[in-house]
Amino acid sequence: MNVIAIIPARSGSKSVPNKNIRLLGNIPLLGWTVKAASKSNLINKLIFSSDSDEYFKIAKSFNNNLIFHKRSSELSEDVASELVLLDILEQFKEYFDDNSIIVMLQPTTPFINTSDIDACITKLLKNNTFNTCITVKQVSEFPEWMIVQDTDNNKICKMTSKESIRQNIQQRWIPNGGAYVVRKSFLEQNKSLIDKNALLIHEMSKIRSLDIDEEEDFEICKAIVNSNILKS
Repeated sequence: MNVIAIIPARSGSKSVPNKNIRLLGNIPLLGWTVKAASKSNLINKLIFSSDSDEYFKIAKSFNNNLIFHKRSSELSEDVASELVLLDILEQFKEYFDDNSIIVMLQPTTPFINTSDIDACITKLLKNNTFNTCITVKQVSEFPEWMIVQDTDNNKICKMTSKESIRQNIQQRWIPNGGAYVVRKSFLEQNKSLIDKNALLIHEMSKIRSLDIDEEEDFEICKAIVNSNILKS
């Protein structure tokens, strides 16, 4: 099976400037994901997508076999990931066949490891009736317990549901942004990474699911790296 991983890492981040190359434990953020993907025995090719030659140079220091997808000015903005992937499919047609599996890995979830990536790929390969498999984390903040403001009186807040016993609430998960594994045919036909009707999931722990979106997230990840908790 032809499995191709794609790591998108544009240079423009407003909330955390140069986020993708900020050092996390003496390793640039994007390096964590490149290293994890490079150790997989299931991935045939690894494509790095960016608008920055500097970013690619840094990424290539972790894997000299990286393929560079240089983004156009339009794709260098904050656009949907699907548009970037579809552009890659068009530019690198020779790397893909009709049965290819695409693995999108985001540097902003640095604690994903090779076993997580391989688990997602393996699940999709073993289940031909599914089109997507993604990494998730369990939700503990259930909507049933949340507080909302009354639309008629902004001084009144209320619970969204009377349900209070955890065991009576259906378990939920949320995508953690780490890995999206999708069949090429589904991506091209639906312009989406996720089959909302039926998808496979691979659950990761809350710590390894941490996603860096704000400066505070980066500081939390730094504290985790410095604590060596990931090695325990």
